[in-house]
Amino acid sequence: MDFALTLALMDTSVADPLVGQVLDGRYRIESRVARGGMATVYVARDVRLDRIVAIKVMHAGLASDDDFVARFIGEAKAAAALSHPNVVAVYDQRTDGEHVFLVMEYVPGRTLRDLLTERGRLGPRAALEIMQPVLAALGAAHRGGLVHRDVKPENVLLTEDGQAKVADFGLARAESASKMTKTGLIIGTVGYLAPEQVLAGSADVRSDVYASGVMLYELLTGELPHRADTALAVAYKHVNEAVPPPSAAVPGLTPAIDALVTRATAHDPAARPQDANRLLGEVAEVFGGLPRDFDERVEEASRNQTAVLETPAPPPGPYAPQYGPPGGGRTAVLDPSGTAPVEPPPAAAPTARSARSPASTC
Repeated sequence: MDFALTLALMDTSVADPLVGQVLDGRYRIESRVARGGMATVYVARDVRLDRIVAIKVMHAGLASDDDFVARFIGEAKAAAALSHPNVVAVYDQRTDGEHVFLVMEYVPGRTLRDLLTERGRLGPRAALEIMQPVLAALGAAHRGGLVHRDVKPENVLLTEDGQAKVADFGLARAESASKMTKTGLIIGTVGYLAPEQVLAGSADVRSDVYASGVMLYELLTGELPHRADTALAVAYKHVNEAVPPPSAAVPGLTPAIDALVTRATAHDPAARPQDANRLLGEVAEVFGGLPRDFDERVEEASRNQTAVLETPAPPPGPYAPQYGPPGGGRTAVLDPSGTAPVEPPPAAAPTARSARSPASTC
């Protein structure tokens, strides 16, 4: 589920009983932004400090789960301690009657998903440029012992002045922990799940690296590497098929760019960069080796299909070509206690992207 807080003030045609109320005697709810499976996001005014904030109110069913609330509060405290310019700040966690909620930084702008929907895909320099602040945010979390667990374009916010901010640190972990405790199931965004999340329900910082590699592939090509007509079939592909090199879909990409994606999405966590900071260093090095007009050259190659670009030689070291065999952000409910995913049905043709949705989703 998406907790991207690109919060533009907006009217809603759906009556919401919280709109107009004041939570905890301090936060006046002004409008509802979006509703997801875990929470509803609102724009509110902090009447004590006279500032606009984002309020994320947990759904009543989750708020009544003591195990979930305890984990949620613990994760909120950890996320609040994470201070980084590319992280959406968590200001407070409160309870008001039946309402358990987070108070978060208000970020006007849009999501990276919105940008992808608008453009289709990004040029390689643009993609690597936007990945760097994302990885810097994840790297700060990894240094602090936090695992995001839900890295995807919906959780990357693009501010009006061009900053990228990552939202929802720890919230996916809180939800997954509650589900694992109660039912033995794991919930996650299936298009970005690392193989170890599918097979064992476990995740560490290298699972975030895998999801970052999938997201980089998506930025470069405009589509996820593994697609099928069911969430289980997509999960099966994450376990049994390698992410193909993005140059197979976009002519003109360098072997170094392919190698970035291949290393980050290796099935064996030990073969990936060991945290987001390591991947950030590799991304920055490849980005620095690309000529300034490289995006235009790749776009020309894509239009012509037969063009051969003169591209920089891959730098030595981990960027040597490493190609795996060729092989959307839906929510999967997977049972890690099983021996292996079942054989999926034949993959369906990808569906067209829907029209651009409002900037704020949850």
